[in-house]
Amino acid sequence: MTELRTERWGTSGPRVVMVHGSLSSAATAFAEQKVLADRFQIIAPYRRGYSPSPGVERIDPDRDAVEIVELLGEGAHLVGTSMGGVVAMRAAALAPEKILSLTVIEPPAMPNGAGRPRADQLAEALRAYFAGTECNDLEAFAAGFLDVLGIDMQLPSPLPPAMEEAIRNLTTERPWETGAPAHILAGTPFPKLVVTGGGTPGFEEVADALAETLPAKRVLFDGSPHAVQRIGQRFNDELTAHLESAS
Repeated sequence: MTELRTERWGTSGPRVVMVHGSLSSAATAFAEQKVLADRFQIIAPYRRGYSPSPGVERIDPDRDAVEIVELLGEGAHLVGTSMGGVVAMRAAALAPEKILSLTVIEPPAMPNGAGRPRADQLAEALRAYFAGTECNDLEAFAAGFLDVLGIDMQLPSPLPPAMEEAIRNLTTERPWETGAPAHILAGTPFPKLVVTGGGTPGFEEVADALAETLPAKRVLFDGSPHAVQRIGQRFNDELTAHLESAS
């Protein structure tokens, strides 16, 4: 039985497991999806290392994937944003028979974009940044990380404890290495959706590569934030149509 704590919204309809990314947690990452609880049972876990789930010294997407599989029950739709998208893809490859549909939002699956110039450039920039930057000043580390990605996100100062925890987790990640098992997912029958917001060219090329390989429907909400699900209704309408098409 998983030790992960979860947010749960809705009591009827198909199960939807939503996996948060690096600089957010379950309640904040998917706040705009709570309105879907009138037709779906939504489970949004706090990944290991994010309170109130147990702490961890280093983020491990493979361990996270195993724990996500435990939440799928007899079958569920799976949605992941940012690093949660990588975790979701790895979980889907572990238990494809339990997946009703898969949705990933700007996953930093950099190896999947290898050979595409903007993806390669971003992967190398991330590698260089993590190798050459001190992690002692968490606020400065996060600001520099967002700058590498070209993401305009204002960090609160001073950082609240939950954000400090999230950034400390981020410093242990290796996003240039976190590929998804696309070759396994390509042989699965459930529908797949890849969503981006247009802000980070490297992520756009990764998404293009995934959409071709999986294969998946590719949707761009141009001008949206990295966490595209936060735009609310437009994303929710697309997601709902995708989930219902799987039924």
